[in-house]
Amino acid sequence: MEERHDIQTFRQDIARVYTPWAAVRRLAGYIRPYLGTAVLAFTLSLLSAGFFVVRPYLIKLAVDNHITTGNMEGFDLLMGLFVLFYLLRFVVDYIMNTLTGVLGQKVMHDLRMQVFGHILSMDMRFFDHNQVGRLMTRTTDDVNTLNELYTSGAVSMISNLSIIAGIVGIMFYMDWRLALITLAVVPFLALVAAMFANRIRAIYRVIRKGTARVNAFLQESILGMRVIQLTRRTRWSMRKFTGLSDDLMHAKIANVYWYGLFFPLMEFIGTVGLALILVNGGFRIAEGVVQIGVLIAFIRLVDMFFWPVRELAENFNVLLSALASSERIFTLLDTESRIVSSPASLPVPGERDIVFDRVWFAYDGDDWVLRDVSFRVAPGERVAFVGPSGSGKSTIINLLLRYYDVNRGRILVGGVDIRELSLDEVRKLIAHVGQDPFLFNRSVAGNIRLDDAAVTDERIWYVLGRMGADRVFEGLEDGLETVVRERGSRLSQGQRQLVSFARALAADREILVLDEATANVDTYTENLLQKAVPVLMENRTSIVIAHRLSTIRTVDRIHVIARGKIRETGTHAELMALDGLYAKLSRMHFEG
Repeated sequence: MEERHDIQTFRQDIARVYTPWAAVRRLAGYIRPYLGTAVLAFTLSLLSAGFFVVRPYLIKLAVDNHITTGNMEGFDLLMGLFVLFYLLRFVVDYIMNTLTGVLGQKVMHDLRMQVFGHILSMDMRFFDHNQVGRLMTRTTDDVNTLNELYTSGAVSMISNLSIIAGIVGIMFYMDWRLALITLAVVPFLALVAAMFANRIRAIYRVIRKGTARVNAFLQESILGMRVIQLTRRTRWSMRKFTGLSDDLMHAKIANVYWYGLFFPLMEFIGTVGLALILVNGGFRIAEGVVQIGVLIAFIRLVDMFFWPVRELAENFNVLLSALASSERIFTLLDTESRIVSSPASLPVPGERDIVFDRVWFAYDGDDWVLRDVSFRVAPGERVAFVGPSGSGKSTIINLLLRYYDVNRGRILVGGVDIRELSLDEVRKLIAHVGQDPFLFNRSVAGNIRLDDAAVTDERIWYVLGRMGADRVFEGLEDGLETVVRERGSRLSQGQRQLVSFARALAADREILVLDEATANVDTYTENLLQKAVPVLMENRTSIVIAHRLSTIRTVDRIHVIARGKIRETGTHAELMALDGLYAKLSRMHFEG
């Protein structure tokens, strides 16, 4: 039930952020780099409208000046103009549609790049609170929804407004009384359109929200399919998806309902207007005050008048859909990352020791994960952190990599607060190996080099050889060119971890962070990694989060952390002699 959101709720939520005109102005800003193309397309739309609306007047001239009088002199020239205007409109429309199509694709490219670039700049707290499926919907579905607005909707709307203005002008030129009768139905059209717009805009918000929910659940379910099937949650997942899909279906049915009501109602109002023209025009022809050609032209003009009105309704549909999508895109773009390099970012100092100075941190509120944590890692020193699960070990790494910022205290690199340093420069110093490595859908070599041209195949084989893992990858079907598929599904957990270690060694960074990097591997791979760890640590500042205590017995210093505080500090021998928490953990580990 909590998944359902009524239309009024969405209207209130988004109306606080954007008004329609604010969104329109912002959408128009994306055309600025292509203003020359847009102006040309706009000019051609006016020209096309002129060719379109002049034709009924030519019909009036043909009937009143030639057909009813029997004077056919100049009639062929008039018909030639009639056909010429059709041909010119065809050529103009072709050029205009080509220009708007190219313009739309360029704007979509710019917007897509802006959205993805913004997502890349966001901090980890943002991703903690936003599902991947929803972010994919912003980058794909919502951006694509704007495509029709830029490629046809905006220019078509201008063209239709120009046609309506031209039709009204010709009507008043030929007979102002019949023109007023035609315009008498316009207030009713405006009233219907306003009621329709208010309802449809709210419905579109629900549709965009529902689409994002469906995409997010699909993405999560597909990635977690092994767990779903193993735990026999397929029926629950189906019920959940059915509920989300039902919500989306009901919103779209509401959309169909309103459109099914709107267009027949517009057609009925148009028919009433045409009937009024026929009645008034018929009586006035009988009285001899109106020529028959005028009435014929008016009948054509009335039909032409309601055609762009109906087209405007379709354009309005496109605009409303685009507004619903733009509100969500702009909300994303206006969400600022909490982790940014300051405008006056300093370079990383040469003396690159790491200091945590009275650091407090909580992911949410006052639920402190770290409490008054202080320590120093000297350049070239090897330091390990051990402790129970949830004690805050990995959080220390997250703060050092500046995925999050501290709530209190500070982290110093070379004596400078990390928040004053260049974010890119700090991360260039650090190679990180976690317990669950992420591999991209590319080759083994591509996952190790990560587009760094300096990491050649020769260097990769050298790195694997130093780790003793070269035979593991020689045995793959295509060697280093073996495509690992999504998230590395073609490799075993141990092979994925070896790729992650090779990635860190090939990058040759000054600071190495191992975050429980040997926790989830088989015995054979663990033996390889045990040999690789000293190689990785050579001539590097190293911070190790240890799950298996056998990996840290030779480090320079061990910090024991529990409940967010450092409880003990020393070498392995010193901590064992202390016979405290570390000694207890060590005995449990080796007895196990």
